[in-house]
Amino acid sequence: METKILSGKRVSKSILTFLKEKTENKSIKKRTILYCDSPDESNKAYINQIIRSAKKIDFIVDIVDAENIEKDIKEFNDDPEISGVMFMHPFRNFDEEMGLKLLYPKKDIEGRTENNLGKLFTGKQLFAPPTAEAVMEIIKYYNIKISGKRVVILGRSTTVGKPLAMMMLKKGVDATVTVCHSRTKDLDKITKEADVLISAIGSPLFVKKEMIKENVIIIDVGFNYLNGKYVGDVDYENIFNKASAITPVPGGVGSVTTAILLRHIYESFELGD
Repeated sequence: METKILSGKRVSKSILTFLKEKTENKSIKKRTILYCDSPDESNKAYINQIIRSAKKIDFIVDIVDAENIEKDIKEFNDDPEISGVMFMHPFRNFDEEMGLKLLYPKKDIEGRTENNLGKLFTGKQLFAPPTAEAVMEIIKYYNIKISGKRVVILGRSTTVGKPLAMMMLKKGVDATVTVCHSRTKDLDKITKEADVLISAIGSPLFVKKEMIKENVIIIDVGFNYLNGKYVGDVDYENIFNKASAITPVPGGVGSVTTAILLRHIYESFELGD
């Protein structure tokens, strides 16, 4: 069986086309703020990707350097011209947790406030974390059937692993989910049982060929810089022929994450003030 490449660029293009159609006859003047504390190299690439994608559909995205997080977030909350705020973490000089507590849920386009994360359990959140949602979008786009399937997620972050598990368990999706982390014992044994393996641990080329079974579907959330190039968590070249389908890095989950973020901006705009 030939391995299928799950191109994130195709998924991203479909989302951006949808947004372009939805907004071409509207005056989308509201801005989105990327709130930064001296961004490092790892998220500068992400910032640039967001800005490039936003320009394609005429969305306004501004980068704002953090100065007084309490004062800034209150101003963003009250400004009707701002549709959403995204924290370009990690923050070194400011209390990001306080900023998230202050941010209105309807402007939380990353789905990281306690309000949005908590409501994931009931499916009533305004926004889910974009990367977790991007994984679900890829599964939907490529019509991957996961009902009753064994899904193994590597990583338990609040931006991917935990919210993704909640989405997978939702009635109508009905996956059987195992979440693994740094303290998981017999990891190789668990990953070999996966029908779908999702890696979001940020460790380059961690998932090896001997850790998976034949014809597994692999979604690689990792985005790591190694030896002058970007690679995922998965040893893509050596695993490729053993998997039935796999996302590339770059060109996989990351591009969909950006498109989802822009969709959240549009949805926040539609919510109004």
